[in-house]
Amino acid sequence: MTSPALANRHARVSDGITKTGDILQLAIPLSALAYSAVNKDYQGIKQLLQASLSTLAVTYMLKYATQEERPYQDEDVKGNTFPSAHTSFAFAGAGYWQMRYGWHVGAPMYVAAAFVGYSRHHAKMHNWLDIAAGAALGIGSNILFTSRFNDEAAQLLFAPTNGGAILRFNIKF
Repeated sequence: MTSPALANRHARVSDGITKTGDILQLAIPLSALAYSAVNKDYQGIKQLLQASLSTLAVTYMLKYATQEERPYQDEDVKGNTFPSAHTSFAFAGAGYWQMRYGWHVGAPMYVAAAFVGYSRHHAKMHNWLDIAAGAALGIGSNILFTSRFNDEAAQLLFAPTNGGAILRFNIKF
């Protein structure tokens, strides 16, 4: 016979929202890694790793330091809640996408990362403060480590001169 706590835990884990959040928290940063690798953006890979690893390090230091229990504790769900590691890792990936490659790709990644945060609240694993702190850590680490990608494959330069202007277009094959 299954205990009520175990049945509740199984219902939360098997929920589609929770499963999707679990997948997205990895898919967002891993897709950034794959995109950077395919485009031979090795500086970007280094920045992604710095931002992601520092996010996780600070997240787990805070979990250890605060010792705040999860909103829903049973024998199967143990551990500290503050901040949300799922959310911080998802936002580290989303922040990298936005800061490295721009808002056109960053905005959908932020929406996906916000869904990860929602999924953690839905699963009763975190409160909104845990989620907001995780998001702030993920974004903050990218502010420290990530710079805008400078695609040297194509450049357009417009510069005023005395009596006119120079328009230069470079393309690398």
